[in-house]
Amino acid sequence: MFTCQICPAPPLELIDFGPQPVCNRYLAEPDAREYRHPLILSQCQTDGLLQLSRPWPSDEVRPRLDWISYKEPERHLDDLCDRIAALPGVGTDTLITGVSYKDEPVLTRMEKKGFSRTWNVSLEELGIHHPGAGMETIQDVLSEDLAGKLRSLKGVPGVIVVRHLLEHSNSVSKTMAFLKAWAAAGGYLILEVPDSEQTFKDLDFGTVWEEHVCYFTEFTLGRAFVPFDTDLMDVIRYPYTLEDCLVAIVACRPAAAPLPNDPGRLRQELALGTNFKAGWQTLATRCQQALQQVIDAGGATVIFGAGHRAATFVNLLGLERLISCVIDDDPRKAGLYLPGCQLPIVTSAHLHSARPALCVLAASPDSEQVIIGKNKAYSDNGGRFASIYPRSPLAWEHLKA
Repeated sequence: MFTCQICPAPPLELIDFGPQPVCNRYLAEPDAREYRHPLILSQCQTDGLLQLSRPWPSDEVRPRLDWISYKEPERHLDDLCDRIAALPGVGTDTLITGVSYKDEPVLTRMEKKGFSRTWNVSLEELGIHHPGAGMETIQDVLSEDLAGKLRSLKGVPGVIVVRHLLEHSNSVSKTMAFLKAWAAAGGYLILEVPDSEQTFKDLDFGTVWEEHVCYFTEFTLGRAFVPFDTDLMDVIRYPYTLEDCLVAIVACRPAAAPLPNDPGRLRQELALGTNFKAGWQTLATRCQQALQQVIDAGGATVIFGAGHRAATFVNLLGLERLISCVIDDDPRKAGLYLPGCQLPIVTSAHLHSARPALCVLAASPDSEQVIIGKNKAYSDNGGRFASIYPRSPLAWEHLKA
């Protein structure tokens, strides 16, 4: 029986989306044999954590194309580094480490602040030899034995930076055991994750995908460290357009006092999952009907941005037969097919040649105005842009609950 990522209770299944594809596995041609795995969203009724109850095999999630990577927001990192530098006991000779390319921007900033001992562990030092490996592979190899080997290589870190790994972990317990075994007693863990609270409130179904096993909120991130005999010092929220970043600063020592229960806050967390479940079919029906109206009026619909959010948006809401193609100007994607729906990926020239009635934006919301500006001729000729992101000023009205 599957148990919660942060407590022994079995989580309650909310939505079984059925067999879904790996969003980073673009297809050279439509393929009926495309790998799929059950995508099941559940929620622990004890601590409120939203999570996938059947995490996917890391080897299947690992990208097959070496150019696939993910960029995390960095605007908040100067402030975060100031906070790290001010932690009690941390000095310029403290060993500060990271475990992935996502931690490098923090280590670089700490070096510029005069911290001379930084170390971002390489894939080879982790025992990983796949060139396209990412967080899905890193989380899979972490163990207490590996922690011992890393200690013997360069010493015991006083600060470990872990950006955007915890939400990818098939076992939060295993990841935390590794980090505690690697860190110095009384050292610090700096754990950054995306905040899922608003995206779940907004019924943003593009947020659920196979690479994120856990969907943390400020409440559930705080609860995540209770079982591991650590001291949660702070959870900091950094606001962003799409989803906020949450950073937990955790000391590797027993907490002075247990984290108090908050039944009212737990009820809010559980309502987050219940409402998300209730909104799925209603939202899917509303979007399907809206796209069908475009088709019935003689128009066509395209989606702009061939990333994982476009794939999950189309696949989870059942829109594949109502969208003609996916637009993306990355030359490495043109000519391929989006996983699951297997829609062809074409360049933005299609907007001007085919003139679809509606272009639904699924690229980063920060890039929406740039895309519109580059394709002004399309909108000048009657084409309409909308966004899959409920918080965008261009949010498609049919996505609003």
